[in-house]
Amino acid sequence: MQPQSSDAANHSWSIRMLPVAGLFSVTHLRKFVMPGRPAVLARGTTLAGLLLLGGCAGFGVAHRPSTEIVAAANPLAAQAGLDMLKQGGSAVDAAIATQMVLGVVEPQSSGLGGGSLVVDWDGAGKKLATYDGLARASHGVPASIERDIDGRELPEAARRHGGLSVGVPGTLRVLWDLHEKRGKLAWAKLFDPAIVAAEQGFQMPRYLHTLLASDTAYRDYPALVPLYFAPNGKVVPEGTIVRNPELGRVLRRIASEGPDAFYKGKIASDIVTAVEGSARPGLMTTADLASYRSVERPPLCGGFVTYKVCTMGPPSFGGVAMLELLGTFERTANKEYALDRASVAHLYVEAGRLAEADRQKYVGDPDQVQVPIGGLLDPAYLDRRAALVKPNAALTVVEAGALGGPATASLVPDTHEFLPSTSQIAVVDRFGNTLSMTTTVNLNFGSHIVVDGFILNDAMINFAPTPPSGKSANGLAPDKRPATSMTPTIAFDAAGDPILVGGSAGGGEIVDYVAQNLVDLLARDRSPAEAAAAGHLSTAKPQVVELEQGTSMQSLAQPLQALGHTAEVTLLHSGTAFLKRSKTGWIGAADPRRDGTAAGD
Repeated sequence: MQPQSSDAANHSWSIRMLPVAGLFSVTHLRKFVMPGRPAVLARGTTLAGLLLLGGCAGFGVAHRPSTEIVAAANPLAAQAGLDMLKQGGSAVDAAIATQMVLGVVEPQSSGLGGGSLVVDWDGAGKKLATYDGLARASHGVPASIERDIDGRELPEAARRHGGLSVGVPGTLRVLWDLHEKRGKLAWAKLFDPAIVAAEQGFQMPRYLHTLLASDTAYRDYPALVPLYFAPNGKVVPEGTIVRNPELGRVLRRIASEGPDAFYKGKIASDIVTAVEGSARPGLMTTADLASYRSVERPPLCGGFVTYKVCTMGPPSFGGVAMLELLGTFERTANKEYALDRASVAHLYVEAGRLAEADRQKYVGDPDQVQVPIGGLLDPAYLDRRAALVKPNAALTVVEAGALGGPATASLVPDTHEFLPSTSQIAVVDRFGNTLSMTTTVNLNFGSHIVVDGFILNDAMINFAPTPPSGKSANGLAPDKRPATSMTPTIAFDAAGDPILVGGSAGGGEIVDYVAQNLVDLLARDRSPAEAAAAGHLSTAKPQVVELEQGTSMQSLAQPLQALGHTAEVTLLHSGTAFLKRSKTGWIGAADPRRDGTAAGD
């Protein structure tokens, strides 16, 4: 029998809803919100009322099953999207408004200077489409960004920032293209909430404040000092009203003129000047910006339990790895999916290690390399991979599988430290459309270059280091898009209707964050709030199983080590946002580790 979705009423805790009218303080809100419990956006909450709530801690749950709902990493952003839905907008309209606000209030994670992937379901036409708006390499990119002009190898920290790490941004272009196909409201209207937040100000959010509160932040982020730091060199306190009028002016131009205001003219020239004039100057040109195009790509789907799970294909390695992981895990789990049990966690970890080896060898930009997707997800291949898993001992050697065909790739382990980054948006509208969008400037604060109020990405570090053979599926090349862990996802029930939409932020561990939520939400029939609060484990770090500190997962360290794994208890800063269809409507939640919420009608 197919599992039934949980209703919001089944939660083991409850939160008193807040009557919202006009402006009120965070202190007022917190009188009604217990520590560690979700903050709730009540019906009638307005953007103006939320401008003083940017720093609210906790995560959100839609207060009742909804017909239209948005989940995002900041309450201002989620409310902006919901406002568009209430005005008759589509899921695409809501996603655009949400993203524009995120670029203002959560600049460390996403914005105009980054890239995005979108999975979009057309409820009326019963059609699924996926769109690639990733940042890509410039046409004149050098053979390597791993060495300086004298040929000396650069330490990894030096590669992460500066002009050579910047890819041609794609987020705005893919959103414009989606709006042309699927938008209902006027383009300019979608920018109103972000312009208000940038020009009139918002409270310094908890998560952004935490990232800027280190002793070295003033030195590490000089371009952010005018926006977020006090004269004493310390980040302004959480809750302080901050503004970004320069970004507000850019948003006004894009709202009135469309994407050409960004990809051509003064803003494009400003981007190129900043890239050329930064540390480790890049070779991006105005022609690179003017020629950028988003790409509609075939959806990538696979089965899990009784559901069809669909996501992005390459250049996302996240989608391939997630589906291979789930397929291998299901074959070994014997219908036991409690990941906080050591015996089950072991099987999951082994599936993750095998999927990780495959994606490192085979996945790159499909416009430039041949990626054997059919082979990686073929049921017979998954059977062979699952047969390698031993129930009582870790594999001593994990290698990519042999898929035949030309050997165009070499296994190149990713060694750079993934830092918590990126953002996730999930939307359902009244017309039956659902949308999942994962969006990023790559590592937190991207390249550390600020142009006209927005941060440029450092996506070029996502290319694999050049191996001795000189060949890599994810090797750097002109006009190429680097592989990414981003895994926006929509799952369908046996009738072919969406039952789950979402994804996660969080760097290289995104594959695990999404896979574990699907295990909890689909195989274990948990609610989005329950899944968001669960502890994590990850196989993204080479030859190490990461277990989330402060959760039940950390108790798995000793039994996993006894099975031959190397376990590490650490902080895992995910950023999930999932919506799930219940018997009476859609419910949703955003990650408790950040500032997000789900806002419904």
